[in-house]
Amino acid sequence: MSALHRTAVSLAALAVACAPMAIGSSASAAVVSAPAASTAPCLSSVTDPTATRVAGGRTWHRDTHDVTQRDLDALPVAETRPGYVKREVEPRLPDSVRIPVYAHVIKGKHKGERPRIRKPRIQYSLNILNNSMAGRQSSLSTNARYRFYLAGVSYSRNDRWYHAFLNGPRDQQMKRRLHRGNARALNLYLNGGGTRQNGILGWSRFPWQYAGAPKLDGVSINVDALPGGRFRGYNLGDTLVHETGHWLGLFHTFQGGCDDPGDFVPDTPAEAEPAEGCVTTSDTCSSPGLDPVHNFMDYSLDSCMNMFTAGQVRRMDAAFEKWRF
Repeated sequence: MSALHRTAVSLAALAVACAPMAIGSSASAAVVSAPAASTAPCLSSVTDPTATRVAGGRTWHRDTHDVTQRDLDALPVAETRPGYVKREVEPRLPDSVRIPVYAHVIKGKHKGERPRIRKPRIQYSLNILNNSMAGRQSSLSTNARYRFYLAGVSYSRNDRWYHAFLNGPRDQQMKRRLHRGNARALNLYLNGGGTRQNGILGWSRFPWQYAGAPKLDGVSINVDALPGGRFRGYNLGDTLVHETGHWLGLFHTFQGGCDDPGDFVPDTPAEAEPAEGCVTTSDTCSSPGLDPVHNFMDYSLDSCMNMFTAGQVRRMDAAFEKWRF
């Protein structure tokens, strides 16, 4: 566990207890759907069938999205996909890319839904993100060039926005109203992670979706998944790292299961299903390599996630140069 992660546990005093939510869950099959509109949700074709049991035993998902054929066609690097030519071009990016972060803190109408999230706590989350991008959580992690700094914080009291869910009308309304900056700016929305019946720890947009719906670009994080939050096991800050990985163009490590081309990154071992907990000997595919349970783009516990591969960093660079630079 990194020093920043160890400190996160001590931040529990900063967390504000939120009202208990009865969260339902439903398993979804691994699918690759037909092309969708530019406002379609992004990320993974797999919802963890076991989900994430946190907050008093209630069930939440780390995230849940469908990858469309349009998403697959947009990939800037697809080394193993039939009909694609391997492309390893050095990106024309500076050694360090500084990304402004506009954080939007949403409060609900009930007392337990008014998180006291101030700038120091947001900055601490960004410190963990930067630490992770710099490869400092593990000697096996690759240093990525992206560094995030807090450019602004807004506060809104809106119950509909607090319970806004994955690309629904409330989510879209909130983002169109609050979004700031351009394709290079990360808009970070901190709310309740969905409704009382359906909730997740976070969600994001892919970089190639920006042009079709720039105001919807950004990352949403459940306030209880922030460092020191109520979601034990998922409150060390890695939900933000995971979702920012999607914002920079990465799929889940279990994308596509055991079938080629998987997540389209050649140096992440194939994985049949999302990781649960931190079983380091798990090997769900016959191809070489154990399941990448330590990878930030899996569903492992925060204490288990600590690395990006060199191939994932190349993907980030190619995606950022093409859609955000």
